[in-house]
Amino acid sequence: MKSLNDAVALRSRLIEHLDEADFECCPALRESLLTIVVAGAGFAGVETVAGVNDFLREAVKFYPNLTGEMIRVVLVEYGPAVLPELEGSLGGYAHEKLAKRGVEIRLKTAVASTSESGVTLSDGTLIKTNTLIWTAGSAPNPLLAALPCPKEKGKLIVDGTLEIPGWPGVWALGDCAAIRDPKSGKLYPPTAQHALRQGKVLARNIVATLRGTAKHPFVFSTIGQLAAIGRRTGVANIMGVNFSGFIAWWLWRTIYLSKLPRLEKKVRVALGWTLDLFFSKDLVQFKTNEAVTAPRVSATKQPFAA
Repeated sequence: MKSLNDAVALRSRLIEHLDEADFECCPALRESLLTIVVAGAGFAGVETVAGVNDFLREAVKFYPNLTGEMIRVVLVEYGPAVLPELEGSLGGYAHEKLAKRGVEIRLKTAVASTSESGVTLSDGTLIKTNTLIWTAGSAPNPLLAALPCPKEKGKLIVDGTLEIPGWPGVWALGDCAAIRDPKSGKLYPPTAQHALRQGKVLARNIVATLRGTAKHPFVFSTIGQLAAIGRRTGVANIMGVNFSGFIAWWLWRTIYLSKLPRLEKKVRVALGWTLDLFFSKDLVQFKTNEAVTAPRVSATKQPFAA
């Protein structure tokens, strides 16, 4: 789950499975069609599993031979908690809400392998499914492995000015750089709000280097983190203050709406969201000719960490 095309392809796949399951007589085949596994319980995983769960349970009423009890949505997380990026009670709130809505959550468990039979977990459990959605984090660009620079977790180590120590004139930022927060001692998270500001600092430091003036360190405190967990509820931490429920969902939509370019786009999206409050989701499929961006993964005996 990385691009808009991935989301469109997934939506079409879910509709295809509902159509097929509605006419399927074999219970085992129907079970595989109606079981969805999401790997990774970070922001992307939680928002994906919430959206998939809501979509399926709202759509199933249009299929006379299917019931909500036939839908099985499983969230697999290698760590001990949902939304580990959020501290405090927000992860527990999200866990509770998702569980109440029928999402099966498996913590301290990884995806060990996949096959035509389904998904095998690290505890030996086989989940019969035709759909595995991967949201278990990202890896640095493989081009970095060929560079002789010092690395941490595959990322290039940089100093406070975003320059690689021992390599004058070589800089790194964003997902490919290991940038340490001087306040907490931890690495800055690979999010857009950090990368955008790193880009501005790096541009000024390159100009300062060319002019022979002092460079400035990158120091930034996370403004906030938000996640929608379905049914107009969400969780948010903004400037150290926690929000949950409808107000967090409203903040999530409001902030993302404000980031859209052009007033026309903002108005169109706001109108679409308003109509969603009064009408059910559209079940019409939209096909694209582009391939899904998920790369092929070779078979391995080691479990994938979510």
